[in-house]
This record gives sequence, structure tokens and C-alpha cells, in this order.
Amino acid sequence: MTSRPPRGPQARVTVSRRGHGGQEAVVVRIAGEIAGETSGQVRAAYADAFAAGLPTVVVDLTEVTLLASYGIADLLLARRTATATGTALRVVVGENTRVRRPLQLTGVADHLGLCRDLDEAVTGDPATRAS
Repeated sequence: MTSRPPRGPQARVTVSRRGHGGQEAVVVRIAGEIAGETSGQVRAAYADAFAAGLPTVVVDLTEVTLLASYGIADLLLARRTATATGTALRVVVGENTRVRRPLQLTGVADHLGLCRDLDEAVTGDPATRAS
């Protein structure tokens, strides 16, 4: 019997804690495609992250290969949740143009705390904040 590769978009999502510079945050790391088929998995990870009750939630999108409109909508929902719960939301994009470009073109980048790396996102140090 031969195995077939999975069909449709694939995403790997992990939720963990990370500390740096005396700060601690929940990190949602996503790799692969964020599209309609994977959006539910991503939203569930965001819910788990906010439920942890830490003051900062970091979303790491540096390994995302496709950010579809579902992924952008999920980020806006996460921002709304962060505002409602008084949680800082920071999004790590690094040099990933597959993520940065859609966020800039839609104007969503202006409403998110875009960061270059996890350390900057956890500490909130704007010295290397992505533009």
C-alpha cells in the first residue's frame, strides 16, 4: 500500500511559553499555509494562548508559506481578543514577505505589533520593531 501526501493546505501549529529579559509570553508558532481549511486550527491555538492568562501573546508567522484572507481575519479576531482581555498581542514576521506583504497591502500591519524576532516580541522592545 502506498501512502498519499495530504491534500489541501497544511499548517503546523504549536502553543508554548517563552521567557526573555524577565518577561514571559505565550507563543503561537504557525508553519505552512493559513487558509480556510486550517483557519479553525489556528483560531483554536489563539484561544488556548489567551486562556493561559499571560500578559503577552506572540504569534510567530516566520514559517508561514501562505497567508490567505482567513489568516488575516483570524489575526484581527486575535487583536480584538487581546484588546478585550488587556493582553499585548505581537506578531513576528521577520523577513517573510509572504506574510508581511498581505498585511501591509490590507492595512492590517498598521493595527498589529509586527516584530522581527521572538526576543523582541516577548520583551516588547521596539528597537528592532519591523516596519
